[in-house]
Amino acid sequence: MKNIGFIFILYLIITSCKKDVVEINTLSLSSISSTSAMCGGNISSDGGSVITSRGVCWGTSSNPVLGVGNFTKNGTGTGVYSSLIDNLKHKTTYYVRAYAINAKGTTYGNEYSFTTPPLISSTTPIVYTYNYINVDTNSRTLLLKGEVMHEGGALTSERGFVWSYKMGPSITDNVLPVSKGLGVFSTVFSFEMSTTYYVKAYATNSFGTTYGQEFMVRVNKTLPKTNTIEVTEIDSTTALCSGSVTYGGGTTILSKGICWAAHSVPTINDFKSDEGPGLGSFTSMLTGLLPSTIYYCRSYAVNSEGVTYGKEISFKTIVSKLYIGLEYKGGIIFYINPMKDGGFLVSKDDLSGSYPWGCSGLSIKGAGSRTVGSGDVNTNEILASCNTGAAKLCADYKVGKYDDWYLPSYDELALIYKNLKETGLEKFSIGYYWSSTQINTVSAYRYGFLGGNEGDAEKSTNQFVRAVRKY
Repeated sequence: MKNIGFIFILYLIITSCKKDVVEINTLSLSSISSTSAMCGGNISSDGGSVITSRGVCWGTSSNPVLGVGNFTKNGTGTGVYSSLIDNLKHKTTYYVRAYAINAKGTTYGNEYSFTTPPLISSTTPIVYTYNYINVDTNSRTLLLKGEVMHEGGALTSERGFVWSYKMGPSITDNVLPVSKGLGVFSTVFSFEMSTTYYVKAYATNSFGTTYGQEFMVRVNKTLPKTNTIEVTEIDSTTALCSGSVTYGGGTTILSKGICWAAHSVPTINDFKSDEGPGLGSFTSMLTGLLPSTIYYCRSYAVNSEGVTYGKEISFKTIVSKLYIGLEYKGGIIFYINPMKDGGFLVSKDDLSGSYPWGCSGLSIKGAGSRTVGSGDVNTNEILASCNTGAAKLCADYKVGKYDDWYLPSYDELALIYKNLKETGLEKFSIGYYWSSTQINTVSAYRYGFLGGNEGDAEKSTNQFVRAVRKY
């Protein structure tokens, strides 16, 4: 009795599981011709969820799945249905299986394969229409492709495509002729956005004209695409923000630019720039900003379908007055010129912890100055002589748009130590940093950031490197 009870419970479990699975079988094929075949399916269980779509799908590889133009739709629900598979190519092996879709996903039935027979015709040509490709919404063109698969009882005198704004175009409507003969042919079709066309291939011989499968062609207008690139030149009341419009949505870009606000998700109803119509990259000056304030900005683009926005970037304006230790224009201020606007910045990080000065054995004329403001001259002289070492490392350094960095002179390194390291405004490595000040053919000055001590070393030895730029 225990065994009978166990078997009964097992039966209930199996029966319950089956109810949760869509049960579908592919029906055998019939009426196979050179360009079509009949198939179908039988859905005996919907798996506990309503079947919202059913049909068959096919392809030239085993286990076909739903794709573009390779399946039929045969209503909803369970039961038996049949499908016409058409627009096939002759002498081609196809694989077909039934499918069913419900809320749980897509289920496929068993697979059948078949091969279409060769074309036999003694009268009009047999022509095939491929689906259109290479859609270009900027030039508003696409590529139509057809094939005369059999010329029939006479040579093909004309072939091409016919189109109309209504279904069922013929050679009495709009015609795009493409030479004559057997085989594949194509042509460029110009279209208007959001306009419906009906297109099919045709071929003519002395017996008459025949047509391939008809396709509806419609390319809808969409919103444009825009990217916010970066924010640079952040000051107390202004900043630069760059963006680009990469896609017009199939219609004209009416305006583009940057919008910004002191709150997240700014729109064109807040502050905005207007960089004019058309695609392309642009840079906008953000004005009217307040010092020490966080702002949010993003690019925008407008076409006839509406407005779209790029990603959001946040930034903080600097204080109204510059000071030593302020992060500014790619680096950290270590000196402000008291006589005029401007000063010097040092890079926020070491460019290297172990790098040679370079140019060992060379005496570089004009690279011996120690004074503040001479580091760029020293660097240029070094690069003109050997284009290597720590000077080259600094010259190649770039932060955002700032690419005018150089190896600091000896006195510039001393100022960096005094104004930033000793005051604790910036952290530096414990060790020596190279200056751009040469001593002789084998040695150059370095500066110690452990205790602020002067030093020198052979050019071939490795030291720390930081870059400097003027603002």
